[in-house]
Amino acid sequence: MIRRIITLLTLLVVISSCKAQGNNNIKQNKTLERTTERFDTSTYYMERQGHEYQFEHYLRGKVRQFGGDNGSDFVEYARKEKSLFGTYKEYHNKTRTLKKVGQYYYNEFNIGIWKVYDENGYLIDEYDQDAPYKNYPWEKVEKFVKEELKLDLFDKNVSIRRYVSDKTNIPVWVIHYKVGSNIVSIKINANTGEIIKKGTNPIIK
Repeated sequence: MIRRIITLLTLLVVISSCKAQGNNNIKQNKTLERTTERFDTSTYYMERQGHEYQFEHYLRGKVRQFGGDNGSDFVEYARKEKSLFGTYKEYHNKTRTLKKVGQYYYNEFNIGIWKVYDENGYLIDEYDQDAPYKNYPWEKVEKFVKEELKLDLFDKNVSIRRYVSDKTNIPVWVIHYKVGSNIVSIKINANTGEIIKKGTNPIIK
């Protein structure tokens, strides 16, 4: 009888220990990263014109904010004038806390690590926008455009985008630029770096 009691007590101690360890793991995971950043709604609603607020910031450059109406989340785009990349931020409508943050190429696509936070500011997800293009990353595209095509990336007639093909699952870079009255289009296989298509089409007015 005494042996059975000792066995039961031992089991209870083990179970309690496991539960405590599990709770500790949850707490540790939750405190790995937390943001306290909040959207400044007082300034936003006081200064915005129409449905958005634009201003210059000495660190972030030109900032554009919008959203918040009808329960929608707040959104912010910020990019310095001489930078190819800007920062995108999204904030929860209810708590004003940061919801999503990442970098974007000013002309077309998202880039780098993007992070997602819950309404309490805890990191709940992060993903690498560059993962599919690691064999032929942005740096190689930039070099190709500047050195081989001799194009200015700040030229409004030059655009770059990227996507993963639904049919072939191949990551692709697409470069468009204007030559005279034509648009030249180049597609690059991001797995191999090979040009898979190049064509010229007249500009339709």
